[in-house]
Amino acid sequence: MTGSDPLRLLLDCDLSSHALTRILSERGHDVLAAGLVDELEQLDDPILFAVAQEQRRVLATHNFHDFPDILRDWAEAGRSHHGCILCFLPTNAHAGMSKRFDRWFERFPSQEDWIDRTVSL
Repeated sequence: MTGSDPLRLLLDCDLSSHALTRILSERGHDVLAAGLVDELEQLDDPILFAVAQEQRRVLATHNFHDFPDILRDWAEAGRSHHGCILCFLPTNAHAGMSKRFDRWFERFPSQEDWIDRTVSL
């Protein structure tokens, strides 16, 4: 990671494994895994996305069915967001995810680079 501050990430419940959290944390990112935090674990997707915005975190999700609609709703409401990563890889494909996360984070190393940005793994 080349940015001076760690990227702030929120992993949704589907991506909330100890292994992925550790991999991203070891790379210097500030990682919060919703599935490992009781207060976040049961939140509906739109509310979890709002939490990510309140905490200025890029949301990484495996829920590529619902989040395009959530992102569109935010855009149509004229609301900005702190970034979203849609993961199409199997949730246990940590090595593949890690490489793809690294590529995106090298390309967009600062939190500001992620404003209103959505990418896929």
